[in-house]
Amino acid sequence: MIAPSRHQLLVEQKSATDFERLEDIGADAIAAARHAHARAQALDGDTAYALRRELDDLRKIAENRTALTKDARESLRGLAKNLRDRVDADTSPPIGPLLEAVIDCLTASERVADLLAAERHIGRCRGIV
Repeated sequence: MIAPSRHQLLVEQKSATDFERLEDIGADAIAAARHAHARAQALDGDTAYALRRELDDLRKIAENRTALTKDARESLRGLAKNLRDRVDADTSPPIGPLLEAVIDCLTASERVADLLAAERHIGRCRGIV
């Protein structure tokens, strides 16, 4: 009698690079903008009034899904700076989660911009573009 043979197949999952995940990172930026906008609703009235222009920009970014634009990144940087300036021992607790969501959005948007800029530069160096 011949013993049945046993074969094992190992499939190694290679993690995707950031460039392969470009759309996912972009979608993460847009989702983080929506999350930040939702977090902004918890701000106290004085803080929300003081940041009304920046929060209106955040609302537009979230609604229009424009977190990947240069203008959106500039607005998000301004909002993050203003939120950091307001953080102290006496500030309302909602500032922390809002600032974190804004930074998450900005980080993902910057990563997409970096990857696309690198792709354009490499294409020019290779004479493709």
